[in-house]
Amino acid sequence: MTAHRNPSETGLGIGIVGVGGIALSHMAALRTMTSAQLVAVCDLDAARAAEVAHIERCTGYGTLEELLADPAVEAVILCTPNMTHEPLGLQVLAAGKHLLIEKPLAMTAEGARAVVAEATSRDLALAVGHSHRFTDQSLAIRQVIDAGDIGTPRFVRVVMNGGWIWPGWQSWVLDPALSGGHSLHNGVHLVDLASWWIGEPATSVYSVGQHATSEALQLHDYLVMELGFASGAAAVCEISRGERPRGAGYLELTVVGTEGVLTRSWDAEGILAWTDTGLTAWADDGAAQRTFVRELEAFVAAARGEAETVPPLPTAIHAVDIAVASEQSLRSGTTVQIGAPA
Repeated sequence: MTAHRNPSETGLGIGIVGVGGIALSHMAALRTMTSAQLVAVCDLDAARAAEVAHIERCTGYGTLEELLADPAVEAVILCTPNMTHEPLGLQVLAAGKHLLIEKPLAMTAEGARAVVAEATSRDLALAVGHSHRFTDQSLAIRQVIDAGDIGTPRFVRVVMNGGWIWPGWQSWVLDPALSGGHSLHNGVHLVDLASWWIGEPATSVYSVGQHATSEALQLHDYLVMELGFASGAAAVCEISRGERPRGAGYLELTVVGTEGVLTRSWDAEGILAWTDTGLTAWADDGAAQRTFVRELEAFVAAARGEAETVPPLPTAIHAVDIAVASEQSLRSGTTVQIGAPA
């Protein structure tokens, strides 16, 4: 049964493709919004799509073609595995729908540029789900940098370590041919933040990794990426999904500027800023519910032509470039140079 809606009353009509874990965060955010409404879901598991549609009071489809043919769907959130992002993203855009695509934008530099070119040629909004840009703590750090309170950023350290989150040994995420490796699957979040806070694109990356959970893993579930920048600035990005216990989580953020230092070293601390005026603190916890609402509000504004997408598309492409170069560095054991953003 198709739900009837008045766009002027319910906001932008959103269809979600893929009803797995990350889709639940988007659905929860949409329930609190007036500028957008979930009107349809789609999944290869048609029964699961129907179940979710019943819960969310929207239309459920078993194929992408059916969802894209629904006139109530004005924009799509693509929550499918990494290897599908480029082909399905191109299909969504070709149907004339605005697109929010979960990270990474694509698994190759060429694929990322192809998706952006398609969106640009059709004058459609294309956003990439770099959700960490929308957390309380990330926004607070950017605000301090923009205010000039710590001078010019020269070094960034981002640590996001947690326990095993993947469903099993046959998960697509654990196959680099399907996920692109850990640099692309989770690492893009960190390198995007580092480049954003430094204020310029990275020009080189050197990566080292470990098979922390088991040597049988094909990808490095513990990964460190060292970024270089043309100005001489540097960043260290550490991501782990091999911690114990499984529910463990650790986040550390540091930005060193020419006039001060921003630090966040444990959850109860929030963010501390050491400047020439003394110590300032923010009790920001980066709660996920606010994060996804902000991300979707920014996407809706871009779809309406009221704002640019966040992050900007050249930056989203650059995150893929860094991640692809990081995987090359892991294989070669050398520093890999990164071209200038398109």
